Amino acid sequence: MKRTTKLVAIGDSITEGFPYTKKESWVTYISQEFPFQVINKGINGDLTQNIRDRFRRDVVSFNPSHAIILGGTNDAYANYPLQSVSHNFEVMVKICRDEGITPILGLPIPLLEPEEEMYLSQYRNWLIDYGKLKNLLTIDFYTPFLESIEAGEEARFFADEAHPSLEGYKLMAQTALHDLRIFLKIPFEQD
Repeated sequence: MKRTTKLVAIGDSITEGFPYTKKESWVTYISQEFPFQVINKGINGDLTQNIRDRFRRDVVSFNPSHAIILGGTNDAYANYPLQSVSHNFEVMVKICRDEGITPILGLPIPLLEPEEEMYLSQYRNWLIDYGKLKNLLTIDFYTPFLESIEAGEEARFFADEAHPSLEGYKLMAQTALHDLRIFLKIPFEQD
C-alpha cells in the first residue's frame, strides 16, 4: 500500500532554524509550498548520534513517506571521526529502508571556521559517495552557500560561523523546493 506523501526533516540547529525559531526555518518555508504535511524535527545542538538515537520516535512514529536527514555540523565542532558519523547515517538510512520510508540526505552547509570545516568536508564527501553507492536522493545545501562565500556574500547568508541568516534559510528552502519537486514529481509553478 502506497503511503500518503508526508515529509519529516530531522537534524540539528540548522534544521530547527537557530538562531531564530522554527517559523523561520527552511523546513517551514517548504511546508508552505507543498500540499502535504512537512514536520520539523531539528534540535539545536544535536550530534548525529543524538539524531540517530531519536530517529524512531521523531521520524518513524509519524509514518512519513520521506525523511530528510541533515546533520554533522556539531560533530565537526566536536572533531568526531568520520567513522562514527558515517555509521550514524548508515543506521538512519537502514531504518528508513526497513520501514518503507524514502531517505533523503542533506549535504551540510559550509562552516566559516577552517578547522571545523575540514571535518565537515570529510562528512560531506562521504555523504556524496554513500548517496551514489546506495542510490539515495540528496539535497545539495552546500554548493549555494559555497558560491555565496566565493562571491564575498557570507554576511548576507550567514548569521554566524555556522548558522544561516534569514536569507540563508530562504536559500536552503529554495534549494530543497527545487530538488523535492524533481524527486516527488511535483510540477514547477509557471511564472
